[in-house]
Amino acid sequence: MIRKKMLGLTLCMSLTASLMPTVVMAAEKAEADAAAASVTGNVYWDNSNGTGLYGDLPYVGSFAIVYVSNSEQLTAAIAKVSAGTLIILADGSYTNSGPFVVQSKNGTKEKPILIRALHRGKAEITGGAYFEVKGSSHIILDGLKFTNTDNTSVVLDASNNVRVTRSTFALKENGKTLKWLQIKGQNSHHNRIDHNEFGPRRDLGQMISIEGHGSQVSQYDTIEYNYFHDSAHQTANGGETIRVGLSGLSMSDGFITVQHNLFVNCNADPEVISVKSGHNTIRYNTFINNAGQVTARHGHNNSYYGNFFIGDGVKPGVGGFRLYGNDQKVYNNYLANLTADAISIDGGDFDAGPEGKEYTNANLTAHWRIYRAQVTNNTVVNSTTGIVLGRSYKFAPVDSVVANNIVKNSSGTLYNEVKQVNTAFEGNIGYGSTVGNVPRTEAEIRNVDPLLVEVNGLHKISANSPAIDAAVGSYPYVTEDMDGQKRSANDVGADEYSKRLVWRAPLTPAHVGPNSIHIPID
Repeated sequence: MIRKKMLGLTLCMSLTASLMPTVVMAAEKAEADAAAASVTGNVYWDNSNGTGLYGDLPYVGSFAIVYVSNSEQLTAAIAKVSAGTLIILADGSYTNSGPFVVQSKNGTKEKPILIRALHRGKAEITGGAYFEVKGSSHIILDGLKFTNTDNTSVVLDASNNVRVTRSTFALKENGKTLKWLQIKGQNSHHNRIDHNEFGPRRDLGQMISIEGHGSQVSQYDTIEYNYFHDSAHQTANGGETIRVGLSGLSMSDGFITVQHNLFVNCNADPEVISVKSGHNTIRYNTFINNAGQVTARHGHNNSYYGNFFIGDGVKPGVGGFRLYGNDQKVYNNYLANLTADAISIDGGDFDAGPEGKEYTNANLTAHWRIYRAQVTNNTVVNSTTGIVLGRSYKFAPVDSVVANNIVKNSSGTLYNEVKQVNTAFEGNIGYGSTVGNVPRTEAEIRNVDPLLVEVNGLHKISANSPAIDAAVGSYPYVTEDMDGQKRSANDVGADEYSKRLVWRAPLTPAHVGPNSIHIPID
Protein backbone atom coordinates (compact mmCIF):
# COMPACT_ATOMS: atom_id res chain seq x y z
CA MET A 1 0.00 0.00 0.00
CA ILE A 2 1.32 3.42 -0.96
CA ARG A 3 0.20 6.48 0.96
CA LYS A 4 0.40 10.02 -0.44
CA LYS A 5 -0.88 13.42 0.72
CA MET A 6 -2.81 15.80 -1.56
CA LEU A 7 -4.95 18.83 -0.66
CA GLY A 8 -4.85 17.67 2.94
CA LEU A 9 -6.43 14.30 2.09
CA THR A 10 -4.71 10.95 2.41
CA LEU A 11 -5.16 8.79 -0.67
CA CYS A 12 -4.79 5.05 -0.30
CA MET A 13 -3.89 3.32 -3.54
CA SER A 14 -3.30 -0.37 -4.07
CA LEU A 15 -1.95 -1.65 -7.36
CA THR A 16 -4.18 -4.17 -9.07
CA ALA A 17 -2.61 -6.73 -11.37
CA SER A 18 -5.80 -7.93 -13.05
CA LEU A 19 -5.83 -5.00 -15.51
CA MET A 20 -2.62 -4.10 -17.28
CA PRO A 21 -3.03 -0.95 -19.41
CA THR A 22 -0.18 0.33 -21.49
CA VAL A 23 2.56 2.50 -19.99
CA VAL A 24 1.60 6.15 -19.70
CA MET A 25 4.06 8.69 -21.02
CA ALA A 26 4.90 11.73 -18.92
CA ALA A 27 2.81 14.14 -21.04
CA GLU A 28 -0.20 11.81 -20.91
CA LYS A 29 0.26 11.47 -17.16
CA ALA A 30 0.04 15.24 -16.70
CA GLU A 31 -3.02 15.47 -18.92
CA ALA A 32 -4.74 12.62 -17.16
CA ASP A 33 -3.93 14.27 -13.83
CA ALA A 34 -5.72 17.38 -15.07
CA ALA A 35 -8.66 15.35 -16.37
CA ALA A 36 -9.03 13.56 -13.07
CA ALA A 37 -8.58 16.70 -10.98
CA SER A 38 -11.37 18.43 -12.89
CA VAL A 39 -13.73 15.75 -11.61
CA THR A 40 -12.95 15.91 -7.92
CA GLY A 41 -9.84 17.97 -7.21
CA ASN A 42 -8.57 15.12 -5.01
CA VAL A 43 -6.96 12.56 -7.28
CA TYR A 44 -3.45 11.10 -7.28
CA TRP A 45 -1.80 9.25 -10.12
CA ASP A 46 0.22 6.32 -8.77
CA ASN A 47 2.77 5.31 -11.40
CA SER A 48 5.31 3.79 -9.06
CA ASN A 49 5.46 0.51 -10.94
CA GLY A 50 5.48 2.07 -14.40
CA THR A 51 2.08 0.66 -15.37
CA GLY A 52 0.14 3.89 -15.10
CA LEU A 53 -2.53 2.02 -13.17
CA TYR A 54 -4.69 3.90 -10.73
CA GLY A 55 -5.69 2.74 -7.26
CA ASP A 56 -8.82 0.72 -6.54
CA LEU A 57 -10.09 1.88 -3.15
CA PRO A 58 -9.58 5.61 -2.63
CA TYR A 59 -10.86 7.51 0.34
CA VAL A 60 -13.88 9.82 0.03
CA GLY A 61 -13.08 12.74 -2.25
CA SER A 62 -10.83 10.76 -4.58
CA PHE A 63 -11.27 8.42 -7.51
CA ALA A 64 -9.82 5.02 -8.24
CA ILE A 65 -8.44 5.61 -11.71
CA VAL A 66 -7.91 3.07 -14.46
CA TYR A 67 -6.18 4.00 -17.71
CA VAL A 68 -7.14 1.97 -20.81
CA SER A 69 -5.93 2.10 -24.40
CA ASN A 70 -7.88 -0.59 -26.26
CA SER A 71 -11.27 -2.28 -26.36
CA GLU A 72 -10.21 -5.33 -24.35
CA GLN A 73 -8.93 -3.17 -21.51
CA LEU A 74 -12.06 -1.03 -21.60
CA THR A 75 -14.30 -4.12 -21.38
CA ALA A 76 -12.26 -5.50 -18.49
CA ALA A 77 -12.26 -2.18 -16.66
CA ILE A 78 -16.04 -1.82 -16.98
CA ALA A 79 -16.53 -5.34 -15.63
CA LYS A 80 -14.66 -4.44 -12.43
CA VAL A 81 -15.90 -0.87 -12.04
CA SER A 82 -17.45 0.36 -8.80
CA ALA A 83 -18.51 3.63 -7.22
CA GLY A 84 -15.75 6.21 -7.30
CA THR A 85 -13.93 4.76 -10.31
CA LEU A 86 -12.65 6.89 -13.19
CA ILE A 87 -11.81 5.05 -16.41
CA ILE A 88 -9.69 7.19 -18.74
CA LEU A 89 -9.60 6.25 -22.43
CA ALA A 90 -6.39 6.98 -24.30
CA ASP A 91 -6.59 8.49 -27.77
CA GLY A 92 -7.52 5.95 -30.42
CA SER A 93 -10.31 3.72 -31.71
CA TYR A 94 -12.41 1.44 -29.54
CA THR A 95 -14.32 -1.07 -31.62
CA ASN A 96 -16.41 -4.12 -30.86
CA SER A 97 -18.96 -6.41 -32.48
CA GLY A 98 -21.55 -5.18 -29.98
CA PRO A 99 -21.97 -2.92 -26.99
CA PHE A 100 -19.65 -2.04 -24.18
CA VAL A 101 -22.10 -3.05 -21.45
CA VAL A 102 -22.29 -1.22 -18.14
CA GLN A 103 -24.76 -3.44 -16.28
CA SER A 104 -25.85 -3.34 -12.65
CA LYS A 105 -23.14 -0.82 -11.81
CA ASN A 106 -24.07 1.83 -9.30
CA GLY A 107 -22.15 4.89 -8.32
CA THR A 108 -23.41 7.57 -5.98
CA LYS A 109 -23.91 11.31 -6.32
CA GLU A 110 -20.66 11.92 -4.45
CA LYS A 111 -18.77 9.03 -6.05
CA PRO A 112 -20.07 8.39 -9.58
CA ILE A 113 -18.59 5.96 -12.08
CA LEU A 114 -16.94 8.04 -14.77
CA ILE A 115 -15.79 6.89 -18.24
CA ARG A 116 -13.86 9.76 -19.78
CA ALA A 117 -11.68 10.41 -22.82
CA LEU A 118 -8.14 11.54 -22.04
CA HIS A 119 -8.50 14.15 -24.82
CA ARG A 120 -12.03 15.23 -25.60
CA GLY A 121 -13.16 13.75 -28.91
CA LYS A 122 -10.00 11.65 -29.38
CA ALA A 123 -11.33 8.40 -27.94
CA GLU A 124 -13.45 7.16 -30.82
CA ILE A 125 -16.16 4.50 -30.56
CA THR A 126 -16.15 2.80 -33.98
CA GLY A 127 -17.41 -0.19 -35.96
CA GLY A 128 -20.22 -2.10 -34.28
CA ALA A 129 -19.38 -0.75 -30.83
CA TYR A 130 -21.66 1.36 -28.67
CA PHE A 131 -22.42 1.90 -24.99
CA GLU A 132 -25.32 0.18 -23.23
CA VAL A 133 -25.93 1.30 -19.66
CA LYS A 134 -28.38 -1.15 -18.15
CA GLY A 135 -29.87 -1.24 -14.67
CA SER A 136 -27.24 1.20 -13.46
CA SER A 137 -27.03 4.58 -11.77
CA HIS A 138 -24.71 7.57 -11.39
CA ILE A 139 -22.69 6.78 -14.51
CA ILE A 140 -20.96 9.52 -16.55
CA LEU A 141 -19.82 9.16 -20.16
CA ASP A 142 -17.60 12.14 -20.95
CA GLY A 143 -15.72 13.42 -23.99
CA LEU A 144 -16.21 10.47 -26.34
CA LYS A 145 -16.64 10.53 -30.11
CA PHE A 146 -19.13 8.16 -31.71
CA THR A 147 -18.47 7.27 -35.35
CA ASN A 148 -19.86 3.76 -35.08
CA THR A 149 -22.15 2.23 -37.68
CA ASP A 150 -25.18 -0.07 -37.85
CA ASN A 151 -26.01 0.41 -34.14
CA THR A 152 -27.18 3.16 -31.85
CA SER A 153 -24.42 4.99 -29.98
CA VAL A 154 -25.73 5.07 -26.42
CA VAL A 155 -28.63 3.18 -24.85
CA LEU A 156 -29.67 4.00 -21.31
CA ASP A 157 -31.91 1.11 -20.25
CA ALA A 158 -33.68 1.01 -16.90
CA SER A 159 -31.07 3.34 -15.47
CA ASN A 160 -31.11 6.58 -13.52
CA ASN A 161 -28.83 9.53 -12.88
CA VAL A 162 -26.76 8.73 -15.95
CA ARG A 163 -25.01 11.61 -17.67
CA VAL A 164 -23.74 11.76 -21.27
CA THR A 165 -21.66 14.90 -21.69
CA ARG A 166 -19.11 16.69 -23.89
CA SER A 167 -19.35 13.99 -26.56
CA THR A 168 -19.67 14.05 -30.36
CA PHE A 169 -22.17 11.96 -32.29
CA ALA A 170 -21.29 11.69 -35.99
CA LEU A 171 -22.24 8.14 -36.91
CA LYS A 172 -21.09 6.52 -40.14
CA GLU A 173 -24.46 5.85 -41.67
CA ASN A 174 -25.37 3.00 -44.00
CA GLY A 175 -29.05 3.59 -44.71
CA LYS A 176 -30.33 1.88 -41.55
CA THR A 177 -32.91 3.61 -39.38
CA LEU A 178 -31.28 4.29 -36.01
CA LYS A 179 -31.90 6.10 -32.76
CA TRP A 180 -28.55 7.69 -32.02
CA LEU A 181 -29.19 8.00 -28.27
CA GLN A 182 -32.03 6.12 -26.63
CA ILE A 183 -33.41 6.35 -23.09
CA LYS A 184 -35.78 3.55 -22.14
CA GLY A 185 -36.66 0.91 -19.58
CA GLN A 186 -38.47 0.50 -16.30
CA ASN A 187 -37.72 3.02 -13.57
CA SER A 188 -35.69 5.23 -15.90
CA HIS A 189 -35.31 8.71 -14.45
CA HIS A 190 -33.10 11.74 -13.82
CA ASN A 191 -30.75 11.20 -16.74
CA ARG A 192 -28.89 14.15 -18.24
CA ILE A 193 -27.72 14.63 -21.84
CA ASP A 194 -25.66 17.82 -22.02
CA HIS A 195 -22.98 19.67 -24.01
CA ASN A 196 -22.91 17.21 -26.90
CA GLU A 197 -22.87 17.62 -30.68
CA PHE A 198 -25.25 15.62 -32.88
CA GLY A 199 -24.79 15.77 -36.63
CA PRO A 200 -24.63 15.83 -39.52
CA ARG A 201 -27.15 13.11 -40.29
CA ARG A 202 -28.45 11.65 -43.56
CA ASP A 203 -30.44 8.58 -42.51
CA LEU A 204 -33.82 8.16 -40.82
CA GLY A 205 -34.28 8.03 -37.05
CA GLN A 206 -34.13 10.23 -33.99
CA MET A 207 -30.98 11.83 -32.64
CA ILE A 208 -32.44 11.44 -29.14
CA SER A 209 -35.43 9.23 -28.34
CA ILE A 210 -36.85 9.24 -24.81
CA GLU A 211 -39.03 6.21 -24.26
CA GLY A 212 -39.88 4.20 -21.16
CA HIS A 213 -41.51 0.95 -20.14
CA GLY A 214 -45.09 -0.28 -20.44
CA SER A 215 -47.22 2.84 -20.45
CA GLN A 216 -44.79 5.05 -18.48
CA VAL A 217 -42.30 7.37 -20.14
CA SER A 218 -38.89 7.96 -18.53
CA GLN A 219 -39.13 10.78 -16.00
CA TYR A 220 -37.19 13.88 -14.92
CA ASP A 221 -34.59 13.65 -17.69
CA THR A 222 -32.82 16.80 -18.90
CA ILE A 223 -31.49 17.56 -22.39
CA GLU A 224 -29.47 20.77 -22.37
CA TYR A 225 -26.65 22.73 -24.03
CA ASN A 226 -26.47 20.39 -27.03
CA TYR A 227 -25.82 21.29 -30.67
CA PHE A 228 -28.08 19.53 -33.19
CA HIS A 229 -27.40 20.27 -36.83
CA ASP A 230 -27.68 19.33 -40.48
CA SER A 231 -30.10 16.44 -40.71
CA ALA A 232 -31.16 15.74 -44.28
CA HIS A 233 -34.79 15.74 -45.42
CA GLN A 234 -36.50 12.34 -45.23
CA THR A 235 -39.55 11.19 -47.16
CA ALA A 236 -40.60 8.72 -44.44
CA ASN A 237 -41.94 9.52 -40.99
CA GLY A 238 -39.66 9.17 -37.98
CA GLY A 239 -36.83 11.64 -38.38
CA GLU A 240 -37.46 13.82 -35.33
CA THR A 241 -34.37 15.41 -33.84
CA ILE A 242 -35.73 14.78 -30.32
CA ARG A 243 -38.76 12.66 -29.50
CA VAL A 244 -40.05 12.99 -25.94
CA GLY A 245 -42.22 9.91 -25.48
CA LEU A 246 -44.26 7.69 -27.77
CA SER A 247 -47.95 7.41 -28.61
CA GLY A 248 -48.31 4.45 -26.27
CA LEU A 249 -46.65 6.41 -23.46
CA SER A 250 -48.45 9.68 -24.10
CA MET A 251 -50.90 9.49 -21.21
CA SER A 252 -48.01 9.33 -18.74
CA ASP A 253 -46.15 12.34 -17.35
CA GLY A 254 -42.45 12.80 -18.05
CA PHE A 255 -41.49 16.02 -16.25
CA ILE A 256 -38.70 16.14 -18.85
CA THR A 257 -36.85 19.37 -19.60
CA VAL A 258 -35.36 20.27 -22.99
CA GLN A 259 -33.51 23.57 -22.58
CA HIS A 260 -30.64 25.72 -23.87
CA ASN A 261 -30.13 23.64 -27.02
CA LEU A 262 -29.29 24.87 -30.53
CA PHE A 263 -30.98 23.36 -33.60
CA VAL A 264 -29.64 24.36 -37.03
CA ASN A 265 -30.85 22.99 -40.38
CA CYS A 266 -32.64 20.03 -38.85
CA ASN A 267 -34.72 19.09 -41.88
CA ALA A 268 -35.40 15.37 -41.47
CA ASP A 269 -38.97 15.60 -40.14
CA PRO A 270 -41.77 18.18 -39.88
CA GLU A 271 -41.45 17.71 -36.10
CA VAL A 272 -38.03 18.94 -34.99
CA ILE A 273 -39.07 18.15 -31.42
CA SER A 274 -42.02 15.84 -31.02
CA VAL A 275 -43.55 15.76 -27.55
CA LYS A 276 -45.58 12.61 -26.91
CA SER A 277 -46.06 12.66 -23.14
CA GLY A 278 -47.25 15.05 -20.46
CA HIS A 279 -45.95 17.73 -18.09
CA ASN A 280 -42.74 18.44 -19.98
CA THR A 281 -40.94 21.74 -20.49
CA ILE A 282 -39.36 22.98 -23.74
CA ARG A 283 -37.60 26.27 -22.99
CA TYR A 284 -34.70 28.59 -23.84
CA ASN A 285 -33.81 26.75 -27.05
CA THR A 286 -32.76 28.34 -30.35
CA PHE A 287 -34.05 27.05 -33.68
CA ILE A 288 -32.27 28.31 -36.81
CA ASN A 289 -33.76 27.58 -40.24
CA ASN A 290 -35.12 24.12 -39.50
CA ALA A 291 -37.69 22.72 -41.93
CA GLY A 292 -40.13 21.78 -39.21
CA GLN A 293 -41.85 22.78 -35.99
CA VAL A 294 -41.90 21.94 -32.31
CA THR A 295 -45.00 19.80 -31.98
CA ALA A 296 -47.16 18.98 -28.98
CA ARG A 297 -48.14 15.77 -30.75
CA HIS A 298 -49.56 13.74 -27.86
CA GLY A 299 -49.93 14.27 -24.13
CA HIS A 300 -51.16 17.13 -22.00
CA ASN A 301 -49.97 20.00 -19.80
CA ASN A 302 -46.72 20.80 -21.56
CA SER A 303 -45.05 24.22 -21.44
CA TYR A 304 -43.12 25.88 -24.28
CA TYR A 305 -41.49 29.20 -23.45
CA GLY A 306 -38.51 31.45 -23.96
CA ASN A 307 -37.50 29.88 -27.29
CA PHE A 308 -36.10 31.66 -30.35
CA PHE A 309 -37.17 30.58 -33.85
CA ILE A 310 -35.31 32.31 -36.66
CA GLY A 311 -35.53 31.53 -40.37
CA ASP A 312 -34.08 33.05 -43.50
CA GLY A 313 -37.52 33.89 -44.92
CA VAL A 314 -36.86 31.75 -48.00
CA LYS A 315 -36.45 28.10 -47.06
CA PRO A 316 -39.84 26.31 -47.16
CA GLY A 317 -41.38 24.68 -44.11
CA VAL A 318 -39.57 26.65 -41.41
CA GLY A 319 -42.09 27.02 -38.60
CA GLY A 320 -42.62 27.42 -34.89
CA PHE A 321 -45.21 25.43 -32.90
CA ARG A 322 -48.04 23.01 -33.69
CA LEU A 323 -50.34 22.01 -30.83
CA TYR A 324 -52.74 19.20 -29.98
CA GLY A 325 -54.14 17.90 -26.68
CA ASN A 326 -55.14 19.58 -23.45
CA ASP A 327 -53.75 22.47 -21.42
CA GLN A 328 -50.68 23.34 -23.48
CA LYS A 329 -48.98 26.66 -22.71
CA VAL A 330 -46.94 28.63 -25.28
CA TYR A 331 -45.48 31.95 -24.12
CA ASN A 332 -42.52 34.32 -24.29
CA ASN A 333 -41.35 32.90 -27.63
CA TYR A 334 -39.74 34.95 -30.41
CA LEU A 335 -40.45 33.85 -34.00
CA ALA A 336 -38.98 35.65 -37.02
CA ASN A 337 -38.70 35.14 -40.78
CA LEU A 338 -40.63 31.87 -40.80
CA THR A 339 -42.20 30.36 -43.91
CA ALA A 340 -44.60 27.92 -42.20
CA ASP A 341 -47.10 28.51 -39.39
CA ALA A 342 -45.48 30.40 -36.53
CA ILE A 343 -47.99 29.09 -33.98
CA SER A 344 -50.62 26.56 -35.02
CA ILE A 345 -53.36 25.80 -32.50
CA ASP A 346 -54.47 23.02 -34.79
CA GLY A 347 -57.70 21.20 -35.35
CA GLY A 348 -58.05 17.56 -34.33
CA ASP A 349 -59.26 14.34 -35.92
CA PHE A 350 -60.25 12.82 -32.55
CA ASP A 351 -62.03 14.27 -29.51
CA ALA A 352 -61.08 12.72 -26.15
CA GLY A 353 -63.22 15.21 -24.26
CA PRO A 354 -62.31 18.11 -21.99
CA GLU A 355 -60.52 15.86 -19.48
CA GLY A 356 -58.81 13.77 -22.16
CA LYS A 357 -60.25 10.54 -20.82
CA GLU A 358 -62.67 9.43 -23.53
CA TYR A 359 -60.42 7.19 -25.61
CA THR A 360 -59.14 3.69 -26.24
CA ASN A 361 -55.56 2.69 -26.98
CA ALA A 362 -56.41 2.73 -30.67
CA ASN A 363 -56.91 6.51 -30.41
CA LEU A 364 -53.44 7.27 -29.04
CA THR A 365 -51.98 7.90 -32.49
CA ALA A 366 -54.67 10.41 -33.46
CA HIS A 367 -54.43 14.22 -33.54
CA TRP A 368 -56.37 15.04 -30.38
CA ARG A 369 -58.66 18.00 -30.22
CA ILE A 370 -57.26 20.93 -28.27
CA TYR A 371 -58.80 21.99 -24.99
CA ARG A 372 -57.67 25.04 -23.02
CA ALA A 373 -54.48 25.94 -24.87
CA GLN A 374 -53.00 29.27 -23.75
CA VAL A 375 -50.88 31.17 -26.27
CA THR A 376 -49.65 34.34 -24.59
CA ASN A 377 -46.94 36.99 -24.87
CA ASN A 378 -45.29 35.76 -28.06
CA THR A 379 -43.77 37.92 -30.80
CA VAL A 380 -44.04 36.97 -34.48
CA VAL A 381 -42.31 39.17 -37.06
CA ASN A 382 -41.63 39.09 -40.80
CA SER A 383 -43.19 35.66 -41.29
CA THR A 384 -45.62 34.30 -43.84
CA THR A 385 -48.22 33.45 -41.17
CA GLY A 386 -48.90 34.35 -37.58
CA ILE A 387 -51.20 32.54 -35.17
CA VAL A 388 -53.46 29.99 -36.87
CA LEU A 389 -56.40 28.22 -35.27
CA GLY A 390 -57.87 24.95 -36.55
CA ARG A 391 -55.99 24.70 -39.83
CA SER A 392 -56.36 20.93 -40.19
CA TYR A 393 -58.80 18.12 -39.45
CA LYS A 394 -62.34 18.23 -38.10
CA PHE A 395 -62.51 19.50 -34.54
CA ALA A 396 -61.83 23.15 -33.70
CA PRO A 397 -59.92 24.10 -30.52
CA VAL A 398 -62.10 24.54 -27.44
CA ASP A 399 -61.80 26.95 -24.48
CA SER A 400 -58.45 28.26 -25.64
CA VAL A 401 -56.88 31.69 -25.14
CA VAL A 402 -54.80 33.92 -27.43
CA ALA A 403 -53.60 36.88 -25.38
CA ASN A 404 -51.00 39.65 -25.39
CA ASN A 405 -49.20 38.54 -28.54
CA ILE A 406 -47.58 40.73 -31.20
CA VAL A 407 -47.81 39.65 -34.83
CA LYS A 408 -46.19 42.00 -37.33
CA ASN A 409 -45.98 40.58 -40.85
CA SER A 410 -46.22 42.22 -44.25
CA SER A 411 -48.39 39.51 -45.84
CA GLY A 412 -50.98 36.90 -44.96
CA THR A 413 -53.57 36.88 -42.19
CA LEU A 414 -52.01 37.65 -38.84
CA TYR A 415 -54.63 35.92 -36.67
CA ASN A 416 -56.20 33.27 -38.87
CA GLU A 417 -59.22 31.47 -37.43
CA VAL A 418 -59.72 28.67 -39.93
CA LYS A 419 -62.07 26.98 -37.47
CA GLN A 420 -63.68 28.68 -34.53
CA VAL A 421 -65.67 27.68 -31.49
CA ASN A 422 -65.03 29.84 -28.45
CA THR A 423 -61.36 30.89 -28.41
CA ALA A 424 -60.89 33.98 -26.24
CA PHE A 425 -58.77 36.83 -27.58
CA GLU A 426 -57.48 39.71 -25.45
CA GLY A 427 -54.68 42.24 -25.49
CA ASN A 428 -53.16 41.22 -28.84
CA ILE A 429 -51.50 43.51 -31.39
CA GLY A 430 -51.50 42.87 -35.14
CA TYR A 431 -49.92 45.09 -37.75
CA GLY A 432 -48.67 45.14 -41.32
CA SER A 433 -51.20 42.94 -43.08
CA THR A 434 -54.75 41.60 -42.73
CA VAL A 435 -55.24 41.44 -38.98
CA GLY A 436 -57.84 38.67 -38.93
CA ASN A 437 -60.49 36.85 -40.89
CA VAL A 438 -63.04 37.05 -38.07
CA PRO A 439 -64.21 40.43 -36.69
CA ARG A 440 -62.51 41.20 -33.38
CA THR A 441 -62.72 44.22 -31.10
CA GLU A 442 -59.80 46.52 -30.29
CA ALA A 443 -59.72 44.92 -26.85
CA GLU A 444 -59.12 41.58 -28.51
CA ILE A 445 -56.70 42.57 -31.31
CA ARG A 446 -55.43 46.10 -31.82
CA ASN A 447 -54.38 47.12 -35.31
CA VAL A 448 -51.52 49.39 -34.26
CA ASP A 449 -47.83 49.63 -35.10
CA PRO A 450 -45.95 48.06 -32.12
CA LEU A 451 -42.95 50.31 -32.94
CA LEU A 452 -40.35 47.58 -32.88
CA VAL A 453 -36.67 48.36 -33.22
CA GLU A 454 -33.85 46.03 -34.14
CA VAL A 455 -31.48 45.27 -31.27
CA ASN A 456 -28.69 42.74 -31.89
CA GLY A 457 -30.70 41.24 -34.73
CA LEU A 458 -33.95 40.92 -32.74
CA HIS A 459 -37.10 43.04 -33.13
CA LYS A 460 -37.91 44.47 -29.70
CA ILE A 461 -40.35 47.06 -28.47
CA SER A 462 -39.08 50.63 -28.31
CA ALA A 463 -39.51 53.23 -25.59
CA ASN A 464 -42.66 54.62 -27.22
CA SER A 465 -44.28 51.31 -28.13
CA PRO A 466 -48.01 50.95 -27.45
CA ALA A 467 -47.17 47.45 -26.18
CA ILE A 468 -45.63 48.81 -22.98
CA ASP A 469 -47.72 48.01 -19.87
CA ALA A 470 -50.59 47.02 -22.18
CA ALA A 471 -50.90 43.32 -21.35
CA VAL A 472 -54.25 42.29 -19.90
CA GLY A 473 -55.72 39.28 -18.18
CA SER A 474 -54.24 37.01 -15.54
CA TYR A 475 -51.40 34.73 -16.64
CA PRO A 476 -49.35 34.24 -13.48
CA TYR A 477 -46.77 32.03 -15.18
CA VAL A 478 -45.60 34.98 -17.33
CA THR A 479 -43.10 36.37 -14.84
CA GLU A 480 -40.18 37.22 -17.15
CA ASP A 481 -39.60 37.91 -20.86
CA MET A 482 -37.64 36.23 -23.62
CA ASP A 483 -34.43 37.94 -22.42
CA GLY A 484 -34.81 36.55 -18.91
CA GLN A 485 -35.72 39.99 -17.59
CA LYS A 486 -38.34 40.21 -14.88
CA ARG A 487 -41.71 41.61 -15.89
CA SER A 488 -43.53 44.17 -13.82
CA ALA A 489 -46.68 45.67 -15.40
CA ASN A 490 -46.49 43.30 -18.31
CA ASP A 491 -45.86 44.46 -21.85
CA VAL A 492 -47.48 42.81 -24.87
CA GLY A 493 -45.29 40.35 -26.75
CA ALA A 494 -42.27 38.29 -25.80
CA ASP A 495 -40.10 41.29 -24.93
CA GLU A 496 -40.49 43.45 -21.82
CA TYR A 497 -39.09 46.93 -22.39
CA SER A 498 -36.16 47.23 -19.99
CA LYS A 499 -32.65 48.57 -19.69
CA ARG A 500 -31.65 45.77 -17.36
CA LEU A 501 -29.09 43.09 -18.16
CA VAL A 502 -30.12 40.63 -20.87
CA TRP A 503 -29.75 37.12 -19.50
CA ARG A 504 -30.76 35.12 -22.57
CA ALA A 505 -30.38 35.58 -26.32
CA PRO A 506 -30.28 33.31 -29.37
CA LEU A 507 -27.61 30.65 -28.95
CA THR A 508 -24.69 30.08 -31.30
CA PRO A 509 -22.41 27.02 -31.65
CA ALA A 510 -20.00 28.71 -29.23
CA HIS A 511 -22.63 28.45 -26.47
CA VAL A 512 -23.37 24.73 -26.81
CA GLY A 513 -21.71 21.44 -27.58
CA PRO A 514 -18.57 19.69 -26.28
CA ASN A 515 -16.25 22.69 -26.18
CA SER A 516 -18.63 25.39 -25.02
CA ILE A 517 -18.18 27.43 -21.89
CA HIS A 518 -21.19 28.92 -20.15
CA ILE A 519 -22.41 30.11 -16.78
CA PRO A 520 -25.76 28.44 -16.01
CA ILE A 521 -28.36 30.82 -14.61
CA ASP A 522 -31.38 28.52 -14.41
